Order: sequence, then structure tokens, then C-alpha cells
Amino acid sequence: MSVIEEKEKTKKTKIIVKAPTQERSRQTVATILEACSRLLVSEGFYSITTDKIAKEAGVSIGSLYQFFGNKESVVQAVVKNVLEEDKRIISERMRTISPLPPEQRMKAIFELAVEVVRRNSELRSKLSTIQYYVAEASYVSDMIQFFQEIIRYNLPQLPGRDMDKVSYVIVNAFIGMINTMSLDRPDYIHDSHITAEMAQLFHRYVDMTVAQPAMPASASMNRPKGDFI
Repeated sequence: MSVIEEKEKTKKTKIIVKAPTQERSRQTVATILEACSRLLVSEGFYSITTDKIAKEAGVSIGSLYQFFGNKESVVQAVVKNVLEEDKRIISERMRTISPLPPEQRMKAIFELAVEVVRRNSELRSKLSTIQYYVAEASYVSDMIQFFQEIIRYNLPQLPGRDMDKVSYVIVNAFIGMINTMSLDRPDYIHDSHITAEMAQLFHRYVDMTVAQPAMPASASMNRPKGDFI
């Protein structure tokens, strides 16, 4: 990436021009973000402008520019709001989940994760393709680390396995599947059969007592050579 491109990316992702300090200012910012969220769902990132956001919010374009430098910075704040609310909900619910026995705990954590991503699923679907563009890499990394620490702390001990890496795989596999669903089949996050299959995947990954089903000898013998599907 050239110096010019790097400067342009930095310019586009600058978030707050002036942090809201008074209640009235905070309410204005909240109204702008709600308006931007509605437009993202109805029109998508590439169709909206700061003028459209200001009009949808019922504020002047000057009021918007008091707090945000451009469209990207408004969307960046929307992404941050979604993730911060995820963090708040998870932190609050983990107080009742953490004391559960390990198997119940992992089941409850998965159900909580699905519940959280179902919240604002239409907005998440629209953000999935651009959130890593508008959001600061360090912020996204910190959020992923937060989720990994929750998994790491609540996982049952798995002898002989690196628990930091296990939690890394679980969190990033879940995020990857959710992002793919958002692009390909956004309705799947509300499909109980799909989420049940996902739960099986993660349960078997962390449960050392669950043996992988052996392929019947006949099936192995009848499979044509070179058939990898």
C-alpha cells in the first residue's frame, strides 16, 4: 500500500471529529447512528451518503459533520455500537452461565452466541462485507481477543491441547461461519437445523470423549479412486 493510499484509508476511517460530551450531543449522535443503520439495511453501504444520513436522522448536514468526518466514520461508529452491545450482553449473561457445569456451560455459551448474532441480523448482514474496511484493526482485534478469553476461561480442560489455540479456533471458526452466512444465506442464522449442526461441530471439537464415526468398510471399498467429494 502506497503512502497516499495509507493516508486515504486513515482519512476515511477517522471516526469522531468531536466527542459528544453533553446529553443533547449524545442524543444527536445516537439519532445519526440509528438513521445510518436503517439506511444500511434498506440501501446498503455504497448507496448511502452523509446527506442521506442527515436527512434520515432529521438533522442538518452541519450537525452531522460536527461529530463525523465522512460516511465511513459514521458506519465505523455503527459497527462499534453493534460490537459494544454484543460485549455488554455477553458480559452480563456470563455471570449466570459461568457457574454451570462444563457441558451445560458450553451449550449455554453457544446458544448465547447465536442469540447475540440474531440480534439486528439484517444490519449485520449489510455490515459483514465492509466492517473490516471501516473499523480500526486494533479495535476488531481487541474484540476478538475478548471473545477468546471468555471461551478460554470457560472451556473444560482438554489434556494435551493448547487451550489458547483451541479458543482461537472456536472463536474465529464461529465468526467465519457467521460472516459467510451473512453473505450467502442470511436466513440461516434463524434456521434451528443449521444452528444445531453448528453446535454439533463445536461440541465434538471440544469433547475428547466423542469418537469420530468410522466409515463402513463397504463404503470405503466402493468409493472410486480420486473422488474427493
